[in-house]
Amino acid sequence: MSGIKSFLKNPFIFGAGIGILVILFNISVASLAEGSFRNGYQVFLTNGIFVYLIPLAVGIQMGLFRHHRNMTAGNISGSEKMGMGGSATSSLAMVACCLHHVSDLLPSIGLILAASSFLTQYKDAIIIIGLLANAAGSIYIARAILKDRSVLAEAEKIAV
Repeated sequence: MSGIKSFLKNPFIFGAGIGILVILFNISVASLAEGSFRNGYQVFLTNGIFVYLIPLAVGIQMGLFRHHRNMTAGNISGSEKMGMGGSATSSLAMVACCLHHVSDLLPSIGLILAASSFLTQYKDAIIIIGLLANAAGSIYIARAILKDRSVLAEAEKIAV
């Protein structure tokens, strides 16, 4: 079990794994909404550049998060707050990414037809907002890495 843990502590492996999970999640939601895997996969592919940008953005953010966690290893108390912020941003991006697929199910409910129309009409804007939120989270984590790197370097100088 510790071999798997150390493998998952690699930021590249962790980020790529999360990116793949995002792809699988999106295809699953689309497949559920469309009634078959083939139709869901086609819907997934019709989203153009977003098919590549969303998993890439989430993967990069999660890789940065893993790198920061490895770097601080519990030495800095603010890392937990940063982690929660990064995770919330990634979740927002993932939800925004998949939100338009929910619009395929909403007409069957009947009461929320206006929401379905809105989601379908503005799906690209919703996805772009999610990507921007993800980028903001990645920038936040990258700044925390730079700040904490300098704090750790100072602590090493004092300890020596």
